[in-house]
Amino acid sequence: MSKHQVDSDGFRIVPFKRFSKNKQTKIPCIDSKFEEQEIIDVSKAIKRIQSAVDDLRASDYWKHVIESVSTVLSSRKLKTIVCFGLGHIGECNISRYQLALLLSLKDSLNCSDVLVHDPVFFKSECTILDNLGLQVIAENTEAGYVISKQDPTLLYLPHCPKQLTNNFLWSNWGPELENCILICNSFASLVENHPKRILKETVPFIAKISSFVSEIILENNFVYTDIFNDTSIHHFPSITLEKLDKDFWIKGDKPNYENTEEFITSLMVEKLNI
Repeated sequence: MSKHQVDSDGFRIVPFKRFSKNKQTKIPCIDSKFEEQEIIDVSKAIKRIQSAVDDLRASDYWKHVIESVSTVLSSRKLKTIVCFGLGHIGECNISRYQLALLLSLKDSLNCSDVLVHDPVFFKSECTILDNLGLQVIAENTEAGYVISKQDPTLLYLPHCPKQLTNNFLWSNWGPELENCILICNSFASLVENHPKRILKETVPFIAKISSFVSEIILENNFVYTDIFNDTSIHHFPSITLEKLDKDFWIKGDKPNYENTEEFITSLMVEKLNI
């Protein structure tokens, strides 16, 4: 077995010669899943996270987020929050503040059922999340989470590849999307910056639903502008979805992604780690 170059975040560096001899991408090391690759002081990390929560909740950005989510929910009670792709919360400042938003939503919306997953989590980071009252999903479903058909679910994908969002939409493709609030990279920005043909080929479910989603663009006015940039709240009003015919909801097979550097599937991880 050849030796692989691993970066400080626990990712293996892989050159992709198809695009450029100097181009590299990162994939999670197969042996780094919930392993301990660096020592993290759990208590110190939790204090830093709590400090990030205090910073966030004092900001105008947070006020806009919670007001917007509360408006979308109206009188409904949020059942579950699910988050994919937080990254290394123990040491990364961006991940820490993205977690702070998740914790703030949990507390403000009084939601006890909060699930998180990232294949790069260290064991100590799982301990941190557990201590903070979050449930770590062990299996990498690549955002293939099925929401409740009766109660609202909030899905949080902080700067995740668009393929994860596409997977989530495929898993829940149907009028039940009215029960979903999705916080992720802006659909409007994605549609504006990519040709329709490319979107239909690469992320067909985002492309198809984008005309029927209501989007609340969050002004990027947090003190650290690289944390929540291009982030929006998306929801799917029932009054809009009810107008769509049955053929619209035919979803076909699970999406398959080939020749992409942006999104590395778990199957690709297994092959690339051999």
